[in-house]
Amino acid sequence: MKKYGIIIGLAVASALLLWGGLSRAQTQAPEPKAADQGYSTATDKGIILQWKVEGETLKVKVSAPTTGWVAAGFDPARLMKGANIIIGYVKDGKAVIRDDFGSGMMSHQSDLDLKGKDNVTDPVGKEENGTTEIGFTIPLNSGDDKDKPLVVGKTYKVILAAGANDADDFTTRHKKIGGVEIKL
Repeated sequence: MKKYGIIIGLAVASALLLWGGLSRAQTQAPEPKAADQGYSTATDKGIILQWKVEGETLKVKVSAPTTGWVAAGFDPARLMKGANIIIGYVKDGKAVIRDDFGSGMMSHQSDLDLKGKDNVTDPVGKEENGTTEIGFTIPLNSGDDKDKPLVVGKTYKVILAAGANDADDFTTRHKKIGGVEIKL
């Protein structure tokens, strides 16, 4: 019984940390560089999310102080559940990015493994000075049942996470979690 109490306590603590970050919504972000012009920016727990709508797509950058993976999960129903999660890392100078679905409150799986589609295009990434940044484009409405349509003008919750240094995979537990609300 004590074991279950610890597990439940950890889950509640994680949930409070995650949703507590949402109350801060958008915090002061660093001054944008020329390459970031046109992007909106939100940060939480040192994880930076940048986004801009281009036509029928959403261009996104996610960065954090880690040499491991970084991720953003769009429009979760509860914790991670139902979110369109894009997770990636940089290995040997190349971005490795995957389109995932929040299959449970504290779990995610590849869209492909769930018979969905990988809708990520234009994957890029870099690792400099202990910071990993990934960039990608996703459709606002992919038609994939593992992705919720995103509508310009609406506000969405976005969960953010970063893995530990050298966590170049899709399974290592997060070191940092946060969340923001963004308006497309």
